[in-house]
Amino acid sequence: MVPADHPFHPLSFELQQTAPQSKQRIHDLWAQAAGTPHLPPQAVLFSEWPLVASQCLQDKLTQRTEALCQVLQPHLQAQAIQQHGWQHGTAADVLTIDYAIICDGDSWDIRLVEFQAFTSLLTMGYRLHQVHSQLWPQLADCPPWQGAKTEQSWMQASRAWLAGGDNPALLEYQAWQRGTLFDLHASSLLWNMPIVEPHQIEVDANGRLFSTQHGVRQQHDYILNRLILSELEDDAQFLRQLQKSQMNWHSHPAWYFLVHKGLSAELTIPFEPKNVKLSQWHELNLPAQEIVAKNIYSCGGKDLRIGPSVQELEDLSLAGQGDQWLVQPRYRPYPVMRSSNGVPVFAEVRMIVQLQENQQARSQQTRIAMQILRMYCAEQASASFFQGREGEGANILHRPPNN
Repeated sequence: MVPADHPFHPLSFELQQTAPQSKQRIHDLWAQAAGTPHLPPQAVLFSEWPLVASQCLQDKLTQRTEALCQVLQPHLQAQAIQQHGWQHGTAADVLTIDYAIICDGDSWDIRLVEFQAFTSLLTMGYRLHQVHSQLWPQLADCPPWQGAKTEQSWMQASRAWLAGGDNPALLEYQAWQRGTLFDLHASSLLWNMPIVEPHQIEVDANGRLFSTQHGVRQQHDYILNRLILSELEDDAQFLRQLQKSQMNWHSHPAWYFLVHKGLSAELTIPFEPKNVKLSQWHELNLPAQEIVAKNIYSCGGKDLRIGPSVQELEDLSLAGQGDQWLVQPRYRPYPVMRSSNGVPVFAEVRMIVQLQENQQARSQQTRIAMQILRMYCAEQASASFFQGREGEGANILHRPPNN
């Protein structure tokens, strides 16, 4: 019996029982829909469960996403980029926000995990919605995005945002060696743009950006950016080159360093507990075992200390890293589902938010472009921990019926 206040809509359990699917089936259909062979050889990436948000969960996610965007507004303006050496600054156009579903007494709530001004796994979610709509037709009218429901309307709203211009390109470093290649290549195919790498790029004296691939040189007027500059071996030289360009960007490379989880320590975020830098962790008035410390610039579950010892925290501070780590109160994840063997499965929700600058109001308008779920078993939510266990893996969170 599903509790009335469960974070998932009863439709989730109904569909799981009446039309169960295997991971291999989801894996194969996703690859077919995306048109890419670049998936892990084993079917470990995707969860096989159809999951629909309850109205309560959807309302919480929408309310807190909008509240966070409101608090971040002063940090999302074009001037922030121009102050860091970019002549052609643009306001942030995307925010990716992760929320954990956590225990709150005998019930549940959501808790902010982190955020960044970077697009990740949007195409994966779109193609997964197509797969779910095929397997469970009831979900076609419960898309994991805000606004008009049809796939065509999503494509129209997203194309100019992600892949505007006449000749766009997707920019990434060592793209073909990445674990996210499945999404990168799927994005390249969906938006009809080549994947280009830093060594293939040049910027001429007029600020025009060109790439050369397979001996063919072409100009690009729009970049869908997936590049993190600090990953480059010579990021300073490439940065100087990019700063001369007169480009239109989605996910401008400077925003990754300007808006990130470390800002949580500098803001008062509605509905969220206080966060601090490592050098101030005593201000939380919690024992070390009840906190989580994470490196501000890490990703993918790296540089994460859950319930660290006092000695670990002191060692990091003595090493001069007190301002490079964020400290948050630890939470207990809520078991949103259980496998057929009774193993609890937990969830994090990733909200990918489209930001549109309102010049007259000098504010950001928001639209939830995708809701992604990461289902995990007693470890971290990062895909690097996925082992193919029942229910585990990447998923999408469908909006409630008639929402």
